[in-house]
Amino acid sequence: MNRFIFLFIILGPFVAYSQSENLVPNHSFEQYKTLPNDIAHPNAFGAGDYYHAGCSTKKAGVPKNYFGKQVPRTGKAYMGICLTKRFREYLQVELLSPLIKHRQYKIIVYVSCGDKRGLSTIDELNVLFSGNSFTVPNNEDLLIVPIVKLIGDFKNKKEWVELSAIYTATGTERFLTLGSFTYEENGLKHGEIHGASNYAHYYIDDVSVTLLMNQEHIDTNKKSAENLISDSTEIYITGKTYVFDKLLFESGKSVLLQNEYPELDELIHFLQSQSHYKLLITGHTDNIGDKDFNKKLSYDRASSVKLYLIENGINENAITIEGKGDLIPLMSNDTEEGRRINRRVQITLLE
Repeated sequence: MNRFIFLFIILGPFVAYSQSENLVPNHSFEQYKTLPNDIAHPNAFGAGDYYHAGCSTKKAGVPKNYFGKQVPRTGKAYMGICLTKRFREYLQVELLSPLIKHRQYKIIVYVSCGDKRGLSTIDELNVLFSGNSFTVPNNEDLLIVPIVKLIGDFKNKKEWVELSAIYTATGTERFLTLGSFTYEENGLKHGEIHGASNYAHYYIDDVSVTLLMNQEHIDTNKKSAENLISDSTEIYITGKTYVFDKLLFESGKSVLLQNEYPELDELIHFLQSQSHYKLLITGHTDNIGDKDFNKKLSYDRASSVKLYLIENGINENAITIEGKGDLIPLMSNDTEEGRRINRRVQITLLE
């Protein structure tokens, strides 16, 4: 990992703004002081690569550059980060305003994988919020597990892919740091590079952090629900495990497809009036494919369900996730029906 974290390129003071607006300055990377005249290779300061249509060198041009071809999602520019076993590049920026305690913010980042031959891929990006800027020593894992995990399609080399998450602020956050972090959680290693080359490169554009404006409405609903649980709401039992096997994921992927999930919505309705509960979300797969991949996939699917709950008002600090892969089947994997049942997410309520 690099000794210093690259700062988003910023020019001049910013005008007054509303808290409902994007708190990330220069979020589309259109502002710059100078344009690169060569590929921005990693250096002592760990700067990411800057690509602009006005560059005199094709190595840092748009749409064609050293790591492939991609048009900006908006404007004329975007950033890039290189990831290898020896070093990692990060982007860091001071927000236009500190985050407000207990308020929820939506984070959106658009990424595209470089299409140069031989590049490998990752399966997760992370966001860290902090009160001050900081550095990460070379080749050291993070000592804390990142709260914000951006999960999605990291193999797409043609289109910009939207990654998003919901974050509940502590009120001390002034800096945002974006990158692929290496860390360990529940015995699983995160941030590893997948591919023969052990070298990955990702373009990044349109980074945003915005306050969720409907939170007052959500809080009102929670308060009114405390007085009465609807007759149609199931009463969940502490320690009991509930199986959710109707959740829709793309084959071999972890992103929860947009759809109606009445079982999850029922649980959310219950939890809004019983906020003292904690949840353990466990992902499971069938036995088709590599065991290590299945374990990671099951964990990531549990993470996607966690994100769904958070987006619907459940406190992220009350949720723990784990992935069991194919270790605990409910039925034999010898039949398609058995495999379908084994591909599931389970949620256990804890005091």
